[in-house]
Amino acid sequence: MTASGSKNIDIQEDRGVRIITIKKDNPLNPLDVETLEDIASAIKSDLMVTIIRGSSKAFSAGANIKFFKELKPQDAYHFAIRGQNALDFIASYERPVIASIREFALGGGFELALACDIRICTPTTKMGLPEVTLGILPGWGGTQRLRRIVGETRAFEIISSGRMISSDEALSLGIVNAVEEDPDALAMEKARFYAASALKSVAMIKELVRGKRFDMFEREKECFGIAFETEDAAEGVNAFLQKRKPVFKGR
Repeated sequence: MTASGSKNIDIQEDRGVRIITIKKDNPLNPLDVETLEDIASAIKSDLMVTIIRGSSKAFSAGANIKFFKELKPQDAYHFAIRGQNALDFIASYERPVIASIREFALGGGFELALACDIRICTPTTKMGLPEVTLGILPGWGGTQRLRRIVGETRAFEIISSGRMISSDEALSLGIVNAVEEDPDALAMEKARFYAASALKSVAMIKELVRGKRFDMFEREKECFGIAFETEDAAEGVNAFLQKRKPVFKGR
């Protein structure tokens, strides 16, 4: 296992899996744009299945509200641009990104989790977008990502009320994939599964499922054809016919 990082995050690599841990002096791990950009830069450094988690007692309870006090409208707009750019990169990244969520994922922390492909939380986790209680609204893509997961009606109610979502409700709404006492362990299990999978096909599946293009049915046909150019497709078919487990190379 190798390790590196910055003042905002720790980075570990373990058998083809990158683990990014948000680390702040505050145990609630308040997020800022610089931390999001550090996460995006770490992911950009190499193609690798990634787990994002928080140190201490929370994934992230959102932005430092003190920062908002002096924020002017134009500054807030650029703050949103930078945050959305970082999260859009994470959401469109070629490899799966898994959020391992402990205790709180609120505001910007929840928006970061929503940008991931798979979310696993603890039974006591609380999630939500409480920005409306400050007289503002989410600015890092949370309105759109939550809407796509739970639908317009539920998303409007959750975001406009600013209420917290329990782990049970999050599971029932499809916001999280699983609720576990130890989300890190399941996150690693899933990450290692993907690291050994046909990653070219997984990348195209991610594009098709999460893409914003209007012609996604056409793009699905294109990707289906492209998949058959890969070494993994040949290996997968041959392994099936030979009744053995495939050994994918991500090529």
